[in-house]
Amino acid sequence: MTLRQGPIPHGRTAAVASTLLAVSLLTGGTATAAGPAEHSAAASRPAWNGQFTGFGTSSWRTAWGLASSGSWGSSQLRAVTASDAPGDGSALQVTYGAGSSAGSCTDCPNPGGGQFYTDLKALGLTALAKSATLDLKYYAKFPSGQDWGKAGKLPGLYGGTIGDESGGNHGNGWSTRYMWRGDRTAPDNGEVYLYTPTNSGPTGYGVDLGLGTWKWAPDGNWHSIEQSVNRTTGDITVRYDGRQVFAARKAVPGIGSIPFGGVFFSTFYGGHDTSWGPKSTQHAYFADFSLSAAQQH
Repeated sequence: MTLRQGPIPHGRTAAVASTLLAVSLLTGGTATAAGPAEHSAAASRPAWNGQFTGFGTSSWRTAWGLASSGSWGSSQLRAVTASDAPGDGSALQVTYGAGSSAGSCTDCPNPGGGQFYTDLKALGLTALAKSATLDLKYYAKFPSGQDWGKAGKLPGLYGGTIGDESGGNHGNGWSTRYMWRGDRTAPDNGEVYLYTPTNSGPTGYGVDLGLGTWKWAPDGNWHSIEQSVNRTTGDITVRYDGRQVFAARKAVPGIGSIPFGGVFFSTFYGGHDTSWGPKSTQHAYFADFSLSAAQQH
């Protein structure tokens, strides 16, 4: 399947010196390590890059360091070829059925969305897991006329024990997924949806950070979204299409002793019941994930 939408600039930082050590992690993802001489030049070069060529295969799972737990919704996730997609031209199409919500929904007429975790240790990136700062950048595309429903989740970072950072559970884990959420009659407001051991809201179902400081664009084009989390200070910064749209100090507390886990790919409408879902089947597209100890822009 080929998707034909308008192009968007998505060039990466130019290649660094030829002495850069590149470690291939099979089809769909790469890890890189720089020597002291290349450290400055490679500051914004991703330590890991994930594509969707071969999605679901054993080589793709290895390339993404897929965790053995926490996944659901594989039937709603499908790799597609998109000639305008950033990265290698592959993208992940996510289907959200009419009236769908989280995988735990018991009254939804249709399934929607999906979820999986990457594991930095499985990728051999233990040093990155223990770093003070981790930056996640990826591209998302929403078709024109997107039905946003009430609200929904989008991928972000996580740390600690899988299962302890979402869904009302908050133990030795944390997460900084995004959401789209209605506010003041606008259904496409962006925000960071936070879980930490010390701050998961009064009900334990998350904290809204920066609601409405940017809006997701339902225009059929690719848009970059980037978050940088400092687990030592609790600071977080978000950039949309390279422009800073949200920054807060000490907003992510209580995670200094919990290493970064990696990418928390999690997207669905909800909430946990059918009232959150769209009126008709919807789609979203994701491409070119990357992780770095430095901000990428």
